[in-house]
Amino acid sequence: MDLSIALAHVEGDLQLLAELAAMFVGDYPRFLEETHEAILRNDYATLEREAHTLKGRLAFFGILPLREKALELEMMGRNQDLSRAPQLLRELDAEMKSILPQFESLAREQTS
Repeated sequence: MDLSIALAHVEGDLQLLAELAAMFVGDYPRFLEETHEAILRNDYATLEREAHTLKGRLAFFGILPLREKALELEMMGRNQDLSRAPQLLRELDAEMKSILPQFESLAREQTS
């Protein structure tokens, strides 16, 4: 997470950023499940929508390398080509699991 980018989006309000980080952590499992199911069902529209939403959130928090992976998933949905989607989702999830503790820590620090 690039804290300077994220703080710029909330005009330096660390409490607000912590609340948004907590929401992101809470929403991520739903995103993962919806995206996985969309890939299994060849539901291109849902894949595109979910990946687009994640892409925006990742950009908000300054997580640009993962934003690119979310963009790639979004384009797979738009282009109706899921050939690499399962592998890409696994890669994205593995990287997210290493980043989510930063979000959890930020949320905890501000509520303590």
